[in-house]
Amino acid sequence: MPTRRPESQAERAHAFGARVRSLRRSRKLTQRQVAEQLPMSPGNLSRLENGEHGPPSDEVIVKLADVLGADTDELLRLAGRDVGGASFERQVLSELQGLRRDVREVKDAVTGKRRKS
Repeated sequence: MPTRRPESQAERAHAFGARVRSLRRSRKLTQRQVAEQLPMSPGNLSRLENGEHGPPSDEVIVKLADVLGADTDELLRLAGRDVGGASFERQVLSELQGLRRDVREVKDAVTGKRRKS
């Protein structure tokens, strides 16, 4: 039995999938035709459109928008991404870089080393 997602995630997955299906159908494309242009199988695209899978990565969303002639920002917003700011991945990478810097500084302080600025 699948794990139940929080309602907001389920709603987001359903809204994203419904929009993708609507865009695909309005362009008279099959799931197979769209999937061939993405790194995705037709079965996964079907599950995405049915809201059974959450929205894919930003990279796939950008490709979907291109294939479907859709507004990338609209699809990113439906996927729950912060369109105005940095992507989630970039935010995480930035945080990790800051943590690495902090760890180095603490390590250097403990070992008595000094870094040149």
